[in-house]
Amino acid sequence: MAARIATILWVWLLCAGMAAAEQPSVAFFHGLHPPVDVLQSFDWVVVQPYANIDPRRVTTSHTRYFAYVSLGEMDKTSSRASRLPSACRLGTDAPWNSWIIDQANPSCRRFYLNHVVKPLLARGFNGFFLDTLDSYEQVLKTPDALASYRKGLITLIQSIRRLDPKTEFILNRGFKLLPSLHQDGILGVAAESLYKGWNQMQRRYVDVKPRDSRWLLQKLKAVQQAGLVAIAIDYLPPDRPRQAKADARRIAADGIVPYVTNAKLDIVGTGSIRVMPRRILMLYSGSDDVMHTYLTWFAAMPLNYLGYATRTLNIGRSQLPAGPLTGQVAGIVTWFGTDNPPHTRKIYDWLRMQMKAGVPVVLLGQFGFPSNRAYLAPLGLDAPSTPGGELHKARITHENRDFVGFEGPVLPSAASFAPLTLARGHALLDIEVAGKTETAIALTPWGGYALAPYVVRSLPRGDTPRDMLQSSWILNPFAFFKAALRLPTMPAPDTTTASGRRLLFAQIDGDGFASGSWNYNYRGQPAAQVILDRILKRYRIPTAASVIASEFVEDGLYPKQEVDRLRPIARAIFKLPWVEIGSHTYSHPFDWPALEHDPNLSAGLHLGKTERDNRGYVRTQGLKYGYNLPIPGYRFNPAMEVSGAIDIINRVLAPPGKRVRILQWSGDVNPDAGTLALAYRAGVMNINGINSTIDHAHSSLTNVAPLGVWKGEHFQVFAADSNEDSYTHGWKPPYCGYRKVLQTFEMTDRPRRLAPIDIYYHYYSGARTCALQSLDTVYRWALARKTTPVFPSTYARIALGFEQAAIARTGDGYLIRGYGADQTLRITAAMGYPNLAASRNVVGFNDHGDARYIHLGPGGSAYLVLSATPPGQPYLHSANGRIIAFSGPALRPRLTLDAKVPLEITLANIGKCRVLMNGHPLTGRRAHKLGHYHLRQTRAQIYLDCPSR
Repeated sequence: MAARIATILWVWLLCAGMAAAEQPSVAFFHGLHPPVDVLQSFDWVVVQPYANIDPRRVTTSHTRYFAYVSLGEMDKTSSRASRLPSACRLGTDAPWNSWIIDQANPSCRRFYLNHVVKPLLARGFNGFFLDTLDSYEQVLKTPDALASYRKGLITLIQSIRRLDPKTEFILNRGFKLLPSLHQDGILGVAAESLYKGWNQMQRRYVDVKPRDSRWLLQKLKAVQQAGLVAIAIDYLPPDRPRQAKADARRIAADGIVPYVTNAKLDIVGTGSIRVMPRRILMLYSGSDDVMHTYLTWFAAMPLNYLGYATRTLNIGRSQLPAGPLTGQVAGIVTWFGTDNPPHTRKIYDWLRMQMKAGVPVVLLGQFGFPSNRAYLAPLGLDAPSTPGGELHKARITHENRDFVGFEGPVLPSAASFAPLTLARGHALLDIEVAGKTETAIALTPWGGYALAPYVVRSLPRGDTPRDMLQSSWILNPFAFFKAALRLPTMPAPDTTTASGRRLLFAQIDGDGFASGSWNYNYRGQPAAQVILDRILKRYRIPTAASVIASEFVEDGLYPKQEVDRLRPIARAIFKLPWVEIGSHTYSHPFDWPALEHDPNLSAGLHLGKTERDNRGYVRTQGLKYGYNLPIPGYRFNPAMEVSGAIDIINRVLAPPGKRVRILQWSGDVNPDAGTLALAYRAGVMNINGINSTIDHAHSSLTNVAPLGVWKGEHFQVFAADSNEDSYTHGWKPPYCGYRKVLQTFEMTDRPRRLAPIDIYYHYYSGARTCALQSLDTVYRWALARKTTPVFPSTYARIALGFEQAAIARTGDGYLIRGYGADQTLRITAAMGYPNLAASRNVVGFNDHGDARYIHLGPGGSAYLVLSATPPGQPYLHSANGRIIAFSGPALRPRLTLDAKVPLEITLANIGKCRVLMNGHPLTGRRAHKLGHYHLRQTRAQIYLDCPSR
């Protein structure tokens, strides 16, 4: 074999009975951790048997995983090799250090069935990529021996099929076996090195000789004629994406399914589709957790807006991914505070490996490695000696205003000056001191860098909490990240908009539920009663109303008579149809990291029942407002805060048919990965984290929070906007400040829509007249806007859809998969319009400013083709409900909309079309090619019957 695929084939049928023109896309991946979020763009996937995935979880309606099984050889270093009977060792394949297996021997076939195949079936694999089917030809030469071996292979494959009749196969070569196996679950045949190959003995990439290419192409054509999928795997270095693209096109032009990858098959290569990775890996060092880094505070939000999900690693605490990340990530961003973080050389070498593999790298703040020639020269940089002597004045000698001076001018600093010259690249900011130059910001062949203090400028912190640090961008993050990371122009999944309208929801954290109200008509009543009567009953916006569970149980925070007074209020709130039930934990941890580190810090742990006064309330004199609420005898337990609280609320407060749907994090909103995982295990969504506090007085985009943060294997979703505590200086008189959130809503809508409208507050706003008036103002403002109201748990699912969506280029369009609840794509108006006739599962679009928001149908798979001209057929322009079903031909589309308020629908290009709702004619107002419909129903099936043009 010119090269061998000891790897992963990725492959799945889009639909049964596939026509030749509908060939599946295929990927091969050899790594331990297959990037499922990227690989879902392909139809079939083959992974190594040791791959760290559960096929039952990652297999979808559009992506199927196959386990790689080498039938003809076994790696001598594998654990199974030590148990392989000596009688099964037919010979050796030296370049691959493997045994050639005697599958003509029945005992060897039984060994494979019991020790190789059955464990994979038990894991959930029902597809196999069968490799090394021709290896026996290296050691067997007589016709009888060859025929006997082939018969053994056929028997083995048929035996696998009998273990599970649903099992199907892809063969690597094995052309001579096909006539006997055609009816035994064979889906396709792959062959390596059609035009570009890998020589294992010489360990180099090679061009395939033309006569060998012709011979192999003829064999693959014969596979096609037999009604099977023919696949060619070619090999190129990972830093040659253009050549890989050209080679894949050449193979596809021959009618063969292509896949071009590297020799180790540990990158995401190029096939009949070209994956456009959406993940940015971000690296930092130091003692801060992931929530309190410049990467999370500042860098993540612009990257989210550009359409990219971020993963952040602390290099001192986490292992770096093995191997090149080509095709897995769109780029790498580092933000170090020093040039000497832990493991400096290891980090540098790893970054250089990624650069050589064609992965763009951006370095922010400090390089993270010494600024000397040994480190800088390979990057095309040089660091001359620093000027000595007296103080010198710094001045700007070159400044590219497209990239710098974004929210404030560059203030050249002599104190931070370090000479740095650029040999290869494009300088964006040059600072001069004493005749020497520092190129402080630049685009380079490997990505780019921006050095402190020219990234962000921060005010002196003083006593300000670190999460309230005021900063502003000097660098234009949108322009710089796009250029330095070489981000392609592509549709961006969007979490702010649904069905062409901005998302709207409300959330109430459980604090202050029992607080006595100072409002005249409610004097002394619980603040929650005021919120129920004056807000929730009046404004029917989808709301997550949460409670602190310990306030509603006996022997909790309050005495029985108070619990009896509070429970009916909570039950009345939870009965409202536009309210979903939220948990605000059990004891309201204020400092999650401290309690997770030492549960003995629990405020009430050492309080006995004698610590209650004669009314049964906990004596709080002398207790510091610190780690959590002082529940007598309670020792912090993450399970109690999550599933325990949910169980209490469901049993004691939830009406029939309703359950807790969302966990609203409390206090510093910083649970660890284990606690976050408990929320997912409990089956609820989660929300709260860093808040957006941008307003006229704090106008920098550094005050806009990102979508959330990954902790371990789970995603913590941040609230989209901040609550009244931020706008009242920590809940201080006169309590009127929450109306300033309207500035936040406006500034996160234009010139860029960065966030939905999230009306976020606590029950204690019902305790103060001015706070209640502010809520009235905010609600009235929100209801006057054209929005799509959703529950916060739906928003959290939309955020997860954003994180998990995959986009690939295929043909003339974009394949979008795995987007879940995030059914909106955003493009610039300059990119064009959806070609609805050529697209699939694309329902319509609407414009906002310079952005065009495209509505996708449900199902997690869509195909978008863009056109320079607007479509002529009918489409959904906008609606205040989410699309839950979509089907039908272009002139007779059928869609079902689900809203949380009476439906408003705008249809475009309806001309002489009949518009029907649930089978009955629908009357509306038509103007300027648009039809506007206002319904009493919150859910409706809309059907358009349009005449042929």
